[in-house]
Amino acid sequence: MSLPLNKIFGRLKTELFLIRHLLQKGYGLKYWWPYAKNRFLGNYLFRLLPKYDYEADPDFELHTICSKRDLWMLAWMLCSFLEMSKLKPVVVIHDDGSLDKATEKLIQSKFPNVKIMFREETTKLILEMPNLPEIIKESRLKCHFFFDKLTNILVFSRAKKVIATDTDILYYKTPTEVVDFILGRGGCDAIVQRQLGDNIDFDLMMDDFYTEKYKLKNNPATMLNGGYIAVDKEKFNIGQLAEFIEHTKRPVSDYFSEMAGWSCLLSQVNYKFLSPERYAIKGFLDNTMVMKHYTSPRRYEMFAYGIDEAIKAVKRIRVERGS
Repeated sequence: MSLPLNKIFGRLKTELFLIRHLLQKGYGLKYWWPYAKNRFLGNYLFRLLPKYDYEADPDFELHTICSKRDLWMLAWMLCSFLEMSKLKPVVVIHDDGSLDKATEKLIQSKFPNVKIMFREETTKLILEMPNLPEIIKESRLKCHFFFDKLTNILVFSRAKKVIATDTDILYYKTPTEVVDFILGRGGCDAIVQRQLGDNIDFDLMMDDFYTEKYKLKNNPATMLNGGYIAVDKEKFNIGQLAEFIEHTKRPVSDYFSEMAGWSCLLSQVNYKFLSPERYAIKGFLDNTMVMKHYTSPRRYEMFAYGIDEAIKAVKRIRVERGS
């Protein structure tokens, strides 16, 4: 099926943006082959991966959203996390609207512990739930697919601990703080990655009643990065989600609705920020970084060197462990 012109132009615009920044930041010729390989050949390379099987812990789930075009990013987010953490989650992928049954089969051929939640199927289940608040059902029919992930976690997950992560994240060392949290040694209800800077001005767009009830003015929860959150699932419930939807002034169809939702829910529990030096967003990969989040403006770094460095780190740790 051919793509509509607006999507073709959108993809072209994205590619030009990434290449322009690659040039502007002075990445030399040695980065161009890795960039092309990881950016354009990833879905082919995914098919060459060995099967990555293990006995999953039902009390721990790792949730992400993946596009059909980004299987290579997904693969190395998962491989680097599994190898560096030695944790064994059930992996849940939330459909962005591009996944199909053939892609599901391909992913599960490499990662058997993956479950895919298709939008149409989960929406049907949500609409048929007799005890689910109507406001949540109504939101599902018009929400952004990012918001699907927040809703699905609260509605369907029965795990004790959950990580909600983007696919543009790679691990290079043991994420000790994350492992401790998942194993119950974190001393808090959630750990989150934070935006850089001390004056993040992310408007949660909640009404006055909700803002006052949870003391959201100048609350540091507005500083979280919605792409990486680990929570004690037992501290959150459907009622909190319904209350957020009832009092938000931001349309649930908005790109940032999920991040605003998590910010508001986290403001009600005891959470901690991960070190921005160890769990980094900006800056070239260095020895202090345990994990790097290659957000959209820096995605070219992921393709130019990030994935290849993660592959090297995984190979190195396998040699050290004799596996």
